[in-house]
Amino acid sequence: MQERNDLCLVGEHTEQAGEQVKKVCQFKRSTLQQCSGLTDGSFGYADGKPCIIVKMNRVIGLRPRGDPYINCTAKRDTPLQMQYFPFEGRMDKMFFPYYGKNSHPDYVQPLVAVQLMLTKEDYNVEQTVECRVEGSDLRNNDERDKFLGRVTFRVKVSE
Repeated sequence: MQERNDLCLVGEHTEQAGEQVKKVCQFKRSTLQQCSGLTDGSFGYADGKPCIIVKMNRVIGLRPRGDPYINCTAKRDTPLQMQYFPFEGRMDKMFFPYYGKNSHPDYVQPLVAVQLMLTKEDYNVEQTVECRVEGSDLRNNDERDKFLGRVTFRVKVSE
């Protein structure tokens, strides 16, 4: 399916105001590297290093300023090492703006994979992780809407 989508300019918004049906930029699954599922069908779970796929909801007309990226933190006393794919959890601006399901029916949202680098001591313990959109003008800090620009999830890997 992705092959019929367009190769777009990296780092640039894909402006298409005058076109009836909007083109769709290719999202290369391979940018998720070891979290793509292409070489490891268990997405890291078999090795105790699970990959979590994070996506943003579609927001019509959104043109983030800056370079949006996903940043995650574990809700625990000691830091939890994580790796991000694509590099640094970046969401390329070429996937913005979204024009709505009627004008942009085949739109593909950018994904970021977060790999939790768990150790043996972390097994059998529920890990709570919060991820936020950072690096742009997108809000992620509204106490009235705890889900605006962020997501919280729990993961437990058993031995």
